[in-house]
Amino acid sequence: MLRIPHFILVVVAFASTSCGNAAAPASSTPPPVTPTAPTPSPVLARYALSGTVKEAWIDTGLPGATVTIASGPTPGSTLTNEQGRYTLPDLLPGIYRVTFSKGAPYGSVTYGPVSVFADAQFSGALSLTGGFPVTAANLQGYWVAQGPYANEPCWILLIQNGTKLEGWYKDRRDYSTSMSGTYTGGAIFIQVGTSGLTIEGRVEDERCIRAVIKNEALGGNFPVAISRGGSCSR
Repeated sequence: MLRIPHFILVVVAFASTSCGNAAAPASSTPPPVTPTAPTPSPVLARYALSGTVKEAWIDTGLPGATVTIASGPTPGSTLTNEQGRYTLPDLLPGIYRVTFSKGAPYGSVTYGPVSVFADAQFSGALSLTGGFPVTAANLQGYWVAQGPYANEPCWILLIQNGTKLEGWYKDRRDYSTSMSGTYTGGAIFIQVGTSGLTIEGRVEDERCIRAVIKNEALGGNFPVAISRGGSCSR
């Protein structure tokens, strides 16, 4: 009978045991993932639109006018100051249309396009509305006084409410937005601000007033012809 050496059996048994207990490979843990912050949207620059709303005839700033964004990337509205100046701040860049308006007897007008891609300037004008056809009963409108007067020509804006007159006055030296007076029985009397300048006269027809300018600073009475939309012979 063949005998198998004991050491062979031991080796075989050890080999079987080693193969059955082989260690599993070590697992690899992935590194933690740091979340990426979202890219912020670019901040668009903002600009200001400034300017002056003028009275078309007197050619000076019109206080209390409304300035409104009619169209454009940013809405907005403001009022003009005593000098007729306005500023619309914080506007996104773009193309705008702007409306200037004021209550009766003024109206509104829209301007555009107005480019705002940096701080920008834009000015415009408003005129009196209505008053047509002109009549001797209604003196509202734009008048020019001429005659032997050192400060001529004089530009006069008249607004009539019944027998009361108000408006603006401007000549080569004087200017006032505070003018008041009366119109009764064909006669006018107008006080121009606090300058001591007055205008007295009679309405000749719908386009002509014969008057005298009394100017204390110049020390005299000066006859003038005040005309509206035409001529008034001297």
